[in-house]
Amino acid sequence: MSTLFGWLRGDSADDPRGVALSMARALRANPGQACGMWTAGPLAIGLLEQADPVADPIERAYEPATAAAGRYQLWMAGEVFAAPFVEIRDVAFSRTREFRQALLDHVVDHGLTALGRMDGEFVIALWDGANRQLRIINDRFGGLPFYQGSSPAGFGFAGGVRGVLMAPGISADPDSEAIREAVTFGGYRLGDRTNVAGVKMLPGATAMSVVGNRIATEKYWHWTDIPPVARRPLPELVEEIDRLFTRAVDRRLSGAARPGQTLSGGLDSRAILASAAPRTARWTAITFGVPGCDDARYGYEAARVANATWVFYPLYSGGRSDWLLRRSSLVQPTDGLIDLVDLMHVDTLTVQVPLIDVHLSGYIGDLVSGPTFANVVDAESLLFQMPYYGGELGFPLDVARARMADTVKGLDGAAARFGFFTDKGPQSTNRWSAAWRPWLRVRKPFVDYAFFDFCQGLDVDVRVGGALHERWLLQKYPAFFATIPNQKTGMPVMTPRWRVEVERAGRVARRRAAPLLERLGSSRAPRMRSFTNDGVEWRRPEARALIEGTILRPDSLSCGIFGRERVRQVVAAWFDRLAAPTQVVGALYVFESYHQHLQAHLAQARAHGAFA
Repeated sequence: MSTLFGWLRGDSADDPRGVALSMARALRANPGQACGMWTAGPLAIGLLEQADPVADPIERAYEPATAAAGRYQLWMAGEVFAAPFVEIRDVAFSRTREFRQALLDHVVDHGLTALGRMDGEFVIALWDGANRQLRIINDRFGGLPFYQGSSPAGFGFAGGVRGVLMAPGISADPDSEAIREAVTFGGYRLGDRTNVAGVKMLPGATAMSVVGNRIATEKYWHWTDIPPVARRPLPELVEEIDRLFTRAVDRRLSGAARPGQTLSGGLDSRAILASAAPRTARWTAITFGVPGCDDARYGYEAARVANATWVFYPLYSGGRSDWLLRRSSLVQPTDGLIDLVDLMHVDTLTVQVPLIDVHLSGYIGDLVSGPTFANVVDAESLLFQMPYYGGELGFPLDVARARMADTVKGLDGAAARFGFFTDKGPQSTNRWSAAWRPWLRVRKPFVDYAFFDFCQGLDVDVRVGGALHERWLLQKYPAFFATIPNQKTGMPVMTPRWRVEVERAGRVARRRAAPLLERLGSSRAPRMRSFTNDGVEWRRPEARALIEGTILRPDSLSCGIFGRERVRQVVAAWFDRLAAPTQVVGALYVFESYHQHLQAHLAQARAHGAFA
C-alpha cells in the first residue's frame, strides 16, 4: 500500500528534494518498497510503494494528474472502492493516473463535497502552483494515518511521524500530555496527538491548507451528514445489510491473488470469513493467541467450515524474552504509537507476508452494525468506554470528563458514540494495520461507506433491541454462527440471556472447585477465554527486568512527568498483581523506549545516503 510524504519549503534555502529523500529513508519499512519523487517549485513530494517488476516504474505509475495548463497537480496514496464521479470496476483503477485525473477535474470544478462519498482509504496532495497552496486531504476515517509538522523552514507531511521529523526545524521534543492521556484512557491519546509535541496527526475527513506559514483546516464531511434510515421490518433490514456487506467484501477482494485475514473467536472476522471465503479460490485465516484458547478453538472450527487454510501463530513464541525483543524492535517503525499489548498485531507480519497479499480486516464491525457503544449518549458514557483508567498516574475524573466533553463538542452535534471514531478508533485499528501496509494491502469491509451509513443511520434501538447484527449473521451464515460460540460469551449468537448467565455461573463454579478436583484426581483443563497471557509472560524475570529497566531508566521521561516514586509504585503494583491495568505499563514502556532510541533511529536514516 502506497505512502505519501513531502516537504514544502518555507524561508529556508534547503533542497526540498533532498529533504523528501531523507523522509523516504526514514519511512521505508520494507526493502521491497520503491520510491517515486516529484518537485514543483518549493514543493518536493514522494511516494513509497511495493515494487512490481512487471509494472511501470513508480514515478510513471503514480505521476500526478494535472489541470488548468499545469496549475494544479494531484497525487494520491491508497485505494478507492467507489466514487460518485467515475465508475470503479476494479480497485486497481483507483491507483491509475486516469482515476487521479477524473478526481482532479471533479475537485477543480465542484470542490471537495464529493469526497464525503468517495469510499476508500486515501491521502491526497493537491498543489496549486499559481497560489503556491498545498492541500492535504484524507478519507473519512483517517484509514491511512497521516502526520504533519511545521517550522520557519517549511511544512513537512508523511505517513509516519519519523518522516516528518526528518524535515528541517521539526522538533522531536516529547509531548508529556501524550503519556498522561495514554495512562488515563486505555493506552490511547486523544485527537491529533502523537508522542512528539511538534508533530500532529491529521484527523479524518480533513482538508488542510498550507500557504506560506499559514495553515488552516476544514472538515469536508461531518458525522451529521449520515442520513437517517426509515424504519422497516427486521427481515428487510437483514436483507439490506447483507446485500451491502456482500458488495463491500466483493469490492475489497478485487485483484487479490492470495486473500486472507486474521481470524479471532469473535464475530467480526468470522463474518468476513463467511462472506468472502466461499467466493475465492483460496483463503488463509491466521489465528494468534496462546494454544488452546477460545480464539484458537473457535477460529479453527470456523475455518474448517469455510474450507479455508487455517494457520495458528502462538504468541510469546521463541525464547523466554524473544517476544518482547520482537515487539520492542517495532516501536520505532510504528512511531511509539502502539502500546506493548497491541504490538502483537504487528508481530504476526512474519506469518502474513508469505501467505497473504490482500488482508480483509474485521475490527470494529460490532461497533458499526452491532450494539457496541450504542449506549454512549454523552461525554460521561464515552469516558468510561474509552476506557477511563484513572489510577495513580491518570487524570482526575473531572479533568478526564473535560477531555471527553471537548471530544463530544468537536462532533458538531453528532451522537456522542462517534467520539470513538475520532479518538480511539484511529489508534485501536488504523495504526497497527498501517504497520502491515508496506508489505500487503489492507481493506476493511465494515467501514465501506454505504454499509456504514446504512447501519449508523438506523435508530439505535433497532441495532440494540432488535439484535440486528446477530440476526443478520445467524440467518445468512448459520453454518458459521449457529453452533460455533462467540468468544465474548462462550455461547453461539442469539443464545438466550439466561443460558449465557447459567454458563457463566458454571464456569465460575468450576474455576473455584478446580483445586479440590485436582486433589481428587479428576481435574480438567480450564477454559482459556483470553487469547493473551500477559499476566504470566510479562512477569517472567527476564521480561520484567527489561520492562522495568526501560520505564525506570535514569533519564526516564515518565519519572520526570509523574515523579519517580509514583511510577515505581505503579509498575511494582502491576508486577506484584496488586493494581494497574496492563495497558498502563505497556504505554509507559513504549513511550520510554521510543524516546530513548528515537534520535539514533533518525540519525541512522540520515546516514543511509541515497535511497536505493
